[in-house]
Formats: sequence, C-alpha cells, structure tokens
Amino acid sequence: MDEQPNYYSITPAHVRYDNDLKPMEIIMYGELTALANKYGYSYAGNSYFAKLYDVHKKTVSIWINHLKEKGYIDTKVIRNEDKTVKERRIYINHTYPQNNGEGSPQKDGEPIHEKTEENNTRFNTTSNNSNVTAKIFEYISNNLEMLQNPLKIEEIEYEINLMKGDAYEITKIAVDYCREKDKGIPYLISILKNWNKEGIDTVEKATAKVTPKQRKQPKNQTEDFLEKKRQEIYGG
Repeated sequence: MDEQPNYYSITPAHVRYDNDLKPMEIIMYGELTALANKYGYSYAGNSYFAKLYDVHKKTVSIWINHLKEKGYIDTKVIRNEDKTVKERRIYINHTYPQNNGEGSPQKDGEPIHEKTEENNTRFNTTSNNSNVTAKIFEYISNNLEMLQNPLKIEEIEYEINLMKGDAYEITKIAVDYCREKDKGIPYLISILKNWNKEGIDTVEKATAKVTPKQRKQPKNQTEDFLEKKRQEIYGG
C-alpha cells in the first residue's frame, strides 16, 4: 500500500492519555483512524507501517496486538478460497463518551469521518482549537512543505496546543521565516519549541525573534580624524 491518507487522524483523549500505551502505539492508532476513513477499515499491512515508521514488522505486530488487547481496534482476516490470506482489515472500536460512561462502538464498514463530524469537539477537549490547528497545517503544507510524517505532525500539534497567544499568526511567522531561510519542517519544530520555552505569546514578540538586529555602525575613520583635528585647533 503506497497511498497516503487524505483525512486527518482522530485520537480521542482516552487513547492519548492511556498510560499503558507506548507513544508510537498512540501515533499508530491515529494513523489507523485516518486510513479507516475511506472504507471504514484499514487494509494496510505490517510492511506499510514498518516502512512508514522505520521499524521492524514484528514491532508493528506488537503495537497492533496491544491496541487490540486494549479494545481500541478489531482485526479481521479475509481469506481466499484456498484459505490463503487475502488481506487483513483493521476496524476502529471508537467508543463515544456518554454521561453514564458507556459508548457505542463503530459499526464495521462505516467510515468514521461520517459520524465523528458532530462528535469531533468532544474528542479534542484538550486542544486549543481544532480549526486553528487544521488551518495551520494547511498553511504549512502550502507554504513550506507537505505534512506527511505522523511523528512530525504530532510534534507540531503538541507545540501549537502549548501556545497561549494567537497560534495561527505566531506559527505563520515561523513558517515564513523557515521558507525565507530555505529550512524545512524539523527547523520549524525547533523554532516552535524554543518560542514556547521563551514564552513567545504575541505576534510582536515572534516578529522580533525573526527580525535581524541592527548593529551599531562604527564611526567613519575619516570623520574621526577630522573631529580630532578640529578639537586640537579649536579646542573643546
């Protein structure tokens, strides 16, 4: 499978903050939700994820099995008439939080983007503004480089959520600076990290960070010489 998903991933809070999950398992869950949007399930094999995350296929298998054990996904193997494996389908068991703590799982084959539209807000209660994040991702893809690596996407989203000011305008300044300096996504992430540490929370502060400081120009040597002679002749 070489096709890249065109949908945003959805990682609800109860998955993001599950201490039993490894960080890469959480990221992979998000990737599965993006892949499942087209058909209601992901048919990507372990080789696809191994190449995507630069890990061994056995590692991918461990991640998938753990997600299945936690009840976050279901897997179904489709076989040919001779019992050989045709494909594996991974379904998202996304439970929607209810007042009584219960939820309704996704039905097999129902694309999750069709029914998460009205529930998307509750999935992102810890995010500053999901619309702003999407707008930022669009700006980065259009003005710097296409966002494809899920790890980089997670890093950028994390830094965006830490921002206390106008996240879109501040990030836009960083993106424009990276483009001007012919730098890519990794450099952008390092800028956002540093700005969050330094408390850059306004457009003015961000602009100041990328504006070259004017150095004090040394006096012209000729002017210095003439001034010195003037003082010798006239005094003062």
